[in-house]
Amino acid sequence: MAAPSLLSALHDLRDRSRSWVADDPYATVKLVVAVTLLGLVLRVAALGSRVAHFDEGRVAYWALNLRDSGSFAYRYIIHGPFIQHVDSWLFTVAAPTDFTMRLPVAIIGGLLPLTALLFREHLRTDETVLTAAFLALNPVLLYFSRFMRSDVLVAAFMFTAFGLLVRFVDTRKPRYLYGVGAFMALGFASKENAIVYVLTWLGATGLLLAKVLVLPNGYRDAFGFLRSVPSAGAIWGRLRGRFWADVSLVRDIGRSFRDRHDSAASVLAAYASHIVLAALVFGLVSLFFYAPRGAGVAGIEHPPAPAASGDVNFWSGVTNPSLFPELVQVTWERVVDQYTEWFSPASEKATTTETGLVESIETFYESVDGHYEILLKALGYTAAPLLLFSVFGYALDRLGTVEPRHLVPFLVYGGYVSILGYPIGTDIGAPWLAVHVVVPLSVPAAVGLAAVIRWGSESLSAEDVTGVAIAATILLLVTALVGNTAATRVYTNDHLEGNPLVQYAQPQESLRADLTEMDRIATAHGNGTDVVMYHGESGDAYDGGDAYVKEDRSEWNDSWWVTRPTCLQWHNSLPLPWYFAADDVNVSCENRPEVLLGQAQEGQPPIIITQQVDSTVPTDRLEAAGYEPRTHRMRTKYSSNDMTVWVHESYGRETNA
Repeated sequence: MAAPSLLSALHDLRDRSRSWVADDPYATVKLVVAVTLLGLVLRVAALGSRVAHFDEGRVAYWALNLRDSGSFAYRYIIHGPFIQHVDSWLFTVAAPTDFTMRLPVAIIGGLLPLTALLFREHLRTDETVLTAAFLALNPVLLYFSRFMRSDVLVAAFMFTAFGLLVRFVDTRKPRYLYGVGAFMALGFASKENAIVYVLTWLGATGLLLAKVLVLPNGYRDAFGFLRSVPSAGAIWGRLRGRFWADVSLVRDIGRSFRDRHDSAASVLAAYASHIVLAALVFGLVSLFFYAPRGAGVAGIEHPPAPAASGDVNFWSGVTNPSLFPELVQVTWERVVDQYTEWFSPASEKATTTETGLVESIETFYESVDGHYEILLKALGYTAAPLLLFSVFGYALDRLGTVEPRHLVPFLVYGGYVSILGYPIGTDIGAPWLAVHVVVPLSVPAAVGLAAVIRWGSESLSAEDVTGVAIAATILLLVTALVGNTAATRVYTNDHLEGNPLVQYAQPQESLRADLTEMDRIATAHGNGTDVVMYHGESGDAYDGGDAYVKEDRSEWNDSWWVTRPTCLQWHNSLPLPWYFAADDVNVSCENRPEVLLGQAQEGQPPIIITQQVDSTVPTDRLEAAGYEPRTHRMRTKYSSNDMTVWVHESYGRETNA
């Protein structure tokens, strides 16, 4: 009798839920807000535990430099300026740490589920809530919302802009246009690939129009037509009928518009001013983020010019009307120059100097070799339920099993085209590309999962135990799979190469203990050198781009940008420069083994950092001088980046960390 009692309990739970949703006009909003709060908690919890990735350390360093120097200039290699500005402001009120530098991404990624409400005119209540759940709990979005990189930012801002555009179409209220302008500007200020979202929207619109004109009733007619093995005359009749049906459809749309509105000219005039003002909002928000600060480029080159020496920067331009046109021109020229540089890798893949088709294909394949594998692994291992339900939701929509809506195929087109397009438009293959796939596919996935739940509810009404059991099993499996993936891919296993979400430039988690030691020692040590960076071997390590210390001592005080310490091969040693700057660590370099030994035996700097590939490291003599080593892998793929941190025994290294 367990089954009947269980069915009775499920009956009661379903009926109470339905009654609450029916009686409370804000039920959908409350549920979405609850899911959003859960997503925020999951993103902020232990946010600073993972060691900074190469990219995180690089961008966080420049945000900290902006805070300290007051100078900024847009550089595409750092990506959009949004996170640099926001983090620099945050660092003025809170200590620069891994937690604080990731916090803006975590908050914006955590608020992303609220965008489900923008589509409520096109989704049922259960579909709206499940869309929010996919955006809140998908492991891809969870991981990269806890990662200081701009992919979640641009995805969140551009998806919000799209949702506001949908709301404008639904309500015809001009205020949504201003939101579109503002959020699109934030998207472009986050990362250059915001332009890909616009291109995706245009492409999806074209496919949607083709679907409306060619197969307005879904694929059912097409399947039936093909099964009948039509004659040439039948095919011609079908095409001719389709043509005149489309002509009639367009004519009816025009008539419907005239019935519901004034003339097209008056409607255009009514909205023209709002469109212009929305474009102005876009321009002003973009100018705020992209405009130079302080001394601009001269302030981030080495040696840096004082911030006060800048001729035209944002604040001088907006407070002095005579300088404003020059500010706009300087900013525009800089953006065009940097965007052109950013577009170059993608355009090089699309064009080739080879004359033969085979050579062109080979050149293209080499440029994207491995990119698709990385993206598909990330999606397959961490977003499989979302992908499967998005296909199912699209099939239901097209076959008319659920009420057809243009929103569902539109986002399916955008999501799956992104799988094909993003690996082409990037210089490196990385799992964060999956962010731009799972965000649009969350809506059709919610449609598919909601259909399964409704099927289970209908089985419950019919007391179909088998149907209820199947639906419940699917729901439990999805929940367990997502929960297990989040636990093992997001919150643990942060460095191992077997985690498809980990990009190879992620340092090993064991480094955290020594970073904590370095911060403690630098705080207590006072004046003098806290860390000595050493690399004494010439040749292969430099040819392979692995050495941390510059080979030529005469170049130790030289640098193109303000990349301190200037004696380092700065990018090789990332994310260490971020920690040096954030913890105010005094760093020096050495490349002579005998001098290093003299320092170790006499001056005894608290910390010495060496590399495993360096055969000149006097390991035994450093240990004899009282230094304890710990080795950490700084990149998942390359053992040449294994780094050893030596802490002198007089500084009481924690051995249980």
